[in-house]
Amino acid sequence: MENKVSTKNAMAIIAVALVSFSGIMAETAMNVTFPVLTRYFSTSLNSIQWVTTAYLLSVTIMITTSAYLNKRYNTRYLWLASLIFFATGTLVGGLASNLPVLLIGRVLEGLAAGISMPLMFNLIVQLVPRSKIGVWMGIGSMVVSLAPSFGPTYGGALIDTLGWRSIFFILLIVPIISLLLGWRTIDNSEETQANVSFDVLAFGLLSVSLITALILINQLENGTVNILLLGVTIVSLTGFVIRSLTSKQTFLNIRLLSNSKFLFLLLPVVLYMFANLGINLLLPNYSQKILNTSSFWAGFSLLPGTLLGGILNPYFGHLYDKHGDKTPLLVGNMIFGISLLVMAYFTKNLGIIAFILMYMIFTFGRNMAFSIGMTASIDELSRDKKTDATAILQSAQMFMGALGTTVAALYGAQKSGLAVGFQHFLWLLFFISLVIFIMFFARQKTGNK
Repeated sequence: MENKVSTKNAMAIIAVALVSFSGIMAETAMNVTFPVLTRYFSTSLNSIQWVTTAYLLSVTIMITTSAYLNKRYNTRYLWLASLIFFATGTLVGGLASNLPVLLIGRVLEGLAAGISMPLMFNLIVQLVPRSKIGVWMGIGSMVVSLAPSFGPTYGGALIDTLGWRSIFFILLIVPIISLLLGWRTIDNSEETQANVSFDVLAFGLLSVSLITALILINQLENGTVNILLLGVTIVSLTGFVIRSLTSKQTFLNIRLLSNSKFLFLLLPVVLYMFANLGINLLLPNYSQKILNTSSFWAGFSLLPGTLLGGILNPYFGHLYDKHGDKTPLLVGNMIFGISLLVMAYFTKNLGIIAFILMYMIFTFGRNMAFSIGMTASIDELSRDKKTDATAILQSAQMFMGALGTTVAALYGAQKSGLAVGFQHFLWLLFFISLVIFIMFFARQKTGNK
């Protein structure tokens, strides 16, 4: 029985994963609504992309608190809090009559995902036997990687039929399903640390640096650098690092970044998230505006690759359990890089079917390296460091996802046009794949699993 996951534990993990999956799916489902929302709210694409960026930023900031939250509060309390945030945010988003209200709804949904995502991975670490950790971390990675790609298909189908508000209203069934699965399976039996103190100053400094960094990058569309924002970002980030290294209060244990094996997996994992959310923003918009497809087909362009990656993620985890991480990481990144090279070089010659096929190859390679990289980065650490590692991984992923969305929007808004901007962004991602190879080889020199 030691090598099996009980039905109760599996249902507990799924109940939490549902909130994470639905929140992320709603985030990218909104990408295909951007042309509609720009007309509805009479604003620009660069303003509308904050529907995605605000969500990712709130997820990122909330995830940074997860190490503290998991020590201070029990799993059941955190799970119920995430359900309340998700239901409230989804309702607010569906009823929004203007852009600021829509952003408030997205922020509340982001807080829900910011609680549930690290909670899901922490549950996997706590409840799953060591011999099955790869498969179940693969399932967790599937939630993180599958949802962003599945969202555009979900959104595209609804916006052509029931309208953009239905994207939110239909998701209100998720808290109900999660309650049914988790009410009797998620308990509050684990011990908590009532005397642990939260480092408010470190949290505030990091939050300020993340917010100002994204705003700074977003304003590059104007062709100038906001010196004030740049100064605030640098000062607050520096203050955060100094505070984290000297404070005895609980927040993020950034000393983990001195572990080169962890660092050389963390960076590729977050760069894969940057690539995934960036291309998920531009490809549906490129399909609609350049290839003249419908909203449904724009969203559908991501679905086959999404399903392929989702189905194979547990298998990638099985590969890790049996053979370790060295070869799958290199093979996955090679496939990832080749797909980007082909799409970047032949952008103007590819139709919707060709892009669908290339996105399938892109997702196959990315998911293989992403899933195994995230599993190995946590699995190699001692148990007392896993919660902090999960918090760092998840918060960095979400920030890089927000950054990917922001940068992709800037490329899409280039004066030379969306077609050229999309191609330039693909070349950027290809260059990133080469950098990732360097990091994987550097990690191998420090020793392997």
